[in-house]
Amino acid sequence: MSFLANVLSSAEEVELEEINKKVPELKLTVEDLKMEIVQYIENVYVKYSFRPKQNKELLQKAYTIEEEIKLLKKKADTATKKDLIKSNKELEEHIDSLEYTEFSIHVVSKLCEINGKLTEFESFFDAKEYVKCAQLLYELEETINGIPSDERVDVIHTLISNIVGNKTMLLNELNNVFEKHIIMNNKEPATTLEIRKNTEDLKEALLALFHNTSVAYPLHTFAKSLWDFFLVPAIDNKLEVDRGENDKFHYIQTTGKKGTNYLDVFASLKTIFEFLRDNFNFKLNDDLTTLEYIGIDIRDNLSELLIKHCLQDTIPSTVEGLQQYKIVIENTEKLEETLRECKIFVHDTTSIVEYANNIDILFINKKCQEYLTTSQEIMKKDMHDLAEVGEPYDPENPIFCSSEQFLQCSVSKSVIELLDFAKKIMEQTLTASDVCAGRLFCTLQNIFYTYGKFVPEFHKKLLQTIPQQVALFHNNCLYIGHTLTAWNKTYCLKMAPSLNIANIGFSEEAHQLELIASETFSNYVKGQLKQINDIMSESGLEGGTLEEIQPVTEKSVRQCIRQQELLKTVWKNVLPYPLYNKTLGEILNSLCVNFITSIIKYEDISLSSAEQLVEIIKIILNRGSKLFTDPKEVSLYVASWYKLNELNFVLSASLLDINDRWADGKGPLAIQFKPNELKSLIRALFQNTDRRSAVLAKIL
Repeated sequence: MSFLANVLSSAEEVELEEINKKVPELKLTVEDLKMEIVQYIENVYVKYSFRPKQNKELLQKAYTIEEEIKLLKKKADTATKKDLIKSNKELEEHIDSLEYTEFSIHVVSKLCEINGKLTEFESFFDAKEYVKCAQLLYELEETINGIPSDERVDVIHTLISNIVGNKTMLLNELNNVFEKHIIMNNKEPATTLEIRKNTEDLKEALLALFHNTSVAYPLHTFAKSLWDFFLVPAIDNKLEVDRGENDKFHYIQTTGKKGTNYLDVFASLKTIFEFLRDNFNFKLNDDLTTLEYIGIDIRDNLSELLIKHCLQDTIPSTVEGLQQYKIVIENTEKLEETLRECKIFVHDTTSIVEYANNIDILFINKKCQEYLTTSQEIMKKDMHDLAEVGEPYDPENPIFCSSEQFLQCSVSKSVIELLDFAKKIMEQTLTASDVCAGRLFCTLQNIFYTYGKFVPEFHKKLLQTIPQQVALFHNNCLYIGHTLTAWNKTYCLKMAPSLNIANIGFSEEAHQLELIASETFSNYVKGQLKQINDIMSESGLEGGTLEEIQPVTEKSVRQCIRQQELLKTVWKNVLPYPLYNKTLGEILNSLCVNFITSIIKYEDISLSSAEQLVEIIKIILNRGSKLFTDPKEVSLYVASWYKLNELNFVLSASLLDINDRWADGKGPLAIQFKPNELKSLIRALFQNTDRRSAVLAKIL
């Protein structure tokens, strides 16, 4: 080996001896220092002795040892690289020991740092340097969270508890500062907001609240109170706003009473927000102020509330009002400008000016809503006030009555009023813009659709009990439908092609009203037919033998006729000529069929019973024909009228007369009665004789 190599090798061996000697000494020193620091911190936080000077000395001692450890580690690393310690197991153990010792002294150093910052916190807190307090608490949490949990001695838990306590104390102090500077008093009849003139402590507290976070809870509470006690009342009530100051405070006071207009609302809001801008617009950080922070909480709700509770009421309902609306827009622009200056509104907030500028749509929407409301008020009017409409019906030439004609009948005056009202709206659609015309037309469709639903519900009791109301509702629906069909060929064809109304028109509404009219009237007639059947089921015409007519039989027939005479009274001048006669004919025919069927089924009818039946039939024949517009036309509408007459003949005729009237199956009796029906009657009325047998034999 060369001389130089021997020298270098000897030098490295000296360093190794130094490391092997120094490491154990450092390990003992660190353990002693660790015990000393832990004992010191326990004295400070557990036993309540306070020695900040000693903490600095211990921290400096820890830093010195930490530097010495780093130097030894560097030497050890150099030695290992030279491959001089392959056989030196003792050195390897010292290197591991250095790693552990370095980690321990690092933990000890952190304990000293935490203790020092806690001492600083108290000084800053006493000096009301709240931002520094907040920063220290943030650093303390970062530091203590960096200590591994397996190295935490008992005293660390004490330090954590102390940090949490300081944090709570700081938050309470910041809230107290806020409440001391911002005072809101809501006692009827006035609400007062006071802001202290000297706001340095408040600014410091707000910066501390917002430090290393994005939440300042007192501002949320303030925004909620501002909303509940100032902004909502300002929009819903007429507020008297008094802004002023005294020795210690700037203040704003409001008193409210019902009754507002939009100018009062705008003025109150402008005063409130300008007051806040002048006295409560502090920085929370470089990018955010207190008013901007509050704006995040309230801006969307404020915009919506202004639109719904204020600006909606400014929408005009007349053309003259529409022309003057530009004043409202100008005032709305000024209010929104104030809200943006105060940073309450930002670029993506729903614009109240944009809402106001859509006046054409707002105007037509309001008008359409008014039209709907007015139309329903008309629909609520009594239906029994009548008006005659339509073309007279000529019974002599019914074939010439055009299907496009609306036959003469009575409708409710309210329907005439409704159609006149709708006609004015229809005429507006011809001159309105496409957007407005389309909206107006949809409103008309809605009005007539509503009629078929709203009227039956609103007049429900009358339609269930009064036949005249049923007939009028039927006519009303048909008359509206007829008018709408006519409008399809007049107004709808004149509307702008782009609206595509000409092809649609009111066809669906007219058809719907026709269905409702038919269904309503048909259901009522079915009810009348059921009453006829119910009455006749109790008429005493049952069994196989009719020895004697009971008084209830004539009474039941008279009751049925009386029911139809009542319908004649209320329907004759209401329903169209053909429909009136057809409906009365259907009901009377039900009575005739019921009576005829009951008589034919008897196997034996006494002579006295036959005579009484003839008298009852005369009641039907005499009073029944008078139900119709022209009594001579009764047979046109009552299918069984001739059959009833023939039954009346058979009940009082002889066998010879019956045979002659049958006329070998070609006479009047043969037209109305089937052979088996007539045979059954003959057997019931006449005894079994050769003459009867001969007559029966001829009836084939």
